Amino acid sequence: MIALAATDHAAATAMNLPITGKGLSQQAWGITEKIKQVDDAITPECQQWAFEVHPEVCFWALAGGPPMAHKKKIEAGMDERLGLLRSVFPDIDRHLQNRPSGVAKDDLLDAAAAGWTALRLHRGEAQQVCKAERDSKGLMAGIWY
Repeated sequence: MIALAATDHAAATAMNLPITGKGLSQQAWGITEKIKQVDDAITPECQQWAFEVHPEVCFWALAGGPPMAHKKKIEAGMDERLGLLRSVFPDIDRHLQNRPSGVAKDDLLDAAAAGWTALRLHRGEAQQVCKAERDSKGLMAGIWY
């Protein structure tokens, strides 16, 4: 992600636009520091135990194919995701009620979806969105579900 070298959102958008044809969202810009920390630390050897997931892709797979009908921040979207997670994590409601302060409900649901994928990886059941390719650092670039 070339935008990791940017010093502000406007610069990141300017870097991203010629490559992808799109700017960079404020949400993406808000997590670039954390993305850079992971990017700096990860090695091909780490990829034996560290895998990239995307919660919405995990929910898509958990639902059996259709994307979520509602945005994750609204109540209907949270209920939709919670209903899927209950089938694999029956205690999810208890965890939601006892989540640490500062942890949003949708963030915990996203983490649980990633946890479901981690279990699938452990069991050898997980799949990738597409055939992964190696980047310039030799890392496999692919999202698991």
